Amino acid sequence: MNRHPLRWENLAFGLLFLVIVGNWAVWKQDLLTARELSLTASGVLIFLGVIGVAATIWQARPTPVATTTPTTPTTSATEGAFDEEADPQH
Repeated sequence: MNRHPLRWENLAFGLLFLVIVGNWAVWKQDLLTARELSLTASGVLIFLGVIGVAATIWQARPTPVATTTPTTPTTSATEGAFDEEADPQH
């Protein structure tokens, strides 16, 4: 399975959306006090830092390389001789 590259535009938009909703929830709905907001922001930043370190360590591990032996196609007697007109790429 291939890993897809990170799309920075989507990440930035998602974070911007979270900031706008968080700002609305804190100031308009009086959800958190200033002290609770600072502690929550600190906790979120520490959590994201731990995830970043874990992702870095996870990517630094070497991936095992599959050892395969190259196979060459064999022609059998029933296939006949090589016909260049039928397969002009060779």
